[in-house]
Amino acid sequence: MKTLILSISTGQGHHATGQAIENEFKKRGIDCETLDAYEYIEPILSHLVSKGYLLSTAYAKKISSKLYDLVVKKNKPLKRYSVPKITNTVWAKDLKTYIEEAKPDVIICTHVLAAILVNIMKEKQWVDAVTVGVVTDFTLHPLWEEARLLDYYVTPTDLLEFQMDKKGLETGKMLPIGIPINPKFSEHIDRLEARARLGLDLHKHTILLMSGSMGYGKIDESMERLDRLNFDFQVLVVCGNNKRMYKKVKELTTQKRFDIYGYVNNVDVMMDAADCIITKPGGITTSEAMAKGLPMIMVNPIPGHEMRNAEFMLNNGLALYATKSFPLDEAVFSLFQHPERITLLRSTIEIYARQNSAENLCDFLIKKHQSSDSLTR
Repeated sequence: MKTLILSISTGQGHHATGQAIENEFKKRGIDCETLDAYEYIEPILSHLVSKGYLLSTAYAKKISSKLYDLVVKKNKPLKRYSVPKITNTVWAKDLKTYIEEAKPDVIICTHVLAAILVNIMKEKQWVDAVTVGVVTDFTLHPLWEEARLLDYYVTPTDLLEFQMDKKGLETGKMLPIGIPINPKFSEHIDRLEARARLGLDLHKHTILLMSGSMGYGKIDESMERLDRLNFDFQVLVVCGNNKRMYKKVKELTTQKRFDIYGYVNNVDVMMDAADCIITKPGGITTSEAMAKGLPMIMVNPIPGHEMRNAEFMLNNGLALYATKSFPLDEAVFSLFQHPERITLLRSTIEIYARQNSAENLCDFLIKKHQSSDSLTR
């Protein structure tokens, strides 16, 4: 069995999902590789898509949000010759060469644009592998309806069935096993042990404040709000790759204890040590926190998909959402004023959390391949 994972660079989440899947396949001794589809087709294209995404989320949030809303609210299917379909048809021809040489038995797409490329190849009968699309948010991006020919769709929850049906995708193809994440987030360390590993006060309320791997978020403003609260707690602050923010918050003078970190690889331990996490609601981070059973206070969502993630979490009683009219300090006060709130959130999270998602996906595809292989003998 040979597996190919196709990703596209728009943030770190899609690659992280692909990496989790690849690692699980390799644990089982199965040939698996990951390819950035646009990088292979044309490096400049990959650069433009990546930079365009970062610029739109950083400097054109209102425009991005309006465009996303317009597409989401439409009721008619995308036109047969839509812009994404036309442009990706040209690029699919280039990817066809790679697929013909690699001859994968399974193709897994961790980005909707990669899924569109594979959908075009299936439409033209250029590929006969089992094809899987991985939805990496708690909503279905409008472009997924351009990938209706895929064999399976991995979703974070079965509640996306309504959206799938609305967009014309076959709900029977849905695999609601959760967004594939690193298996370490499905493991648990005792809270006191986790705090001891991090050198924290063992018995003090602990908050994890994160900005994501790309460093987005107003960490300095969040710290200042938290520091003004009149009850005691300690805060783990992760700035990700934002070196400028890291330097800025290191220079802040605070009354409370704030342990400042840049990019780290032990977020799983930090989650085990914390009573709650404050972060923007990216699909991967949200899935990791839920796998850990960690209550969340959502801040600064990126317009579009992350706003939909926030709505999903809020409407299903899984998190709090800090806004201008319900600021972060009030949200933290609200959460810790009644400790049973944290207990209630944890019990609700337990219903929706999906653990061992990468492992379960690999098991499913291996069994699928073995069963089809036995039929051809």
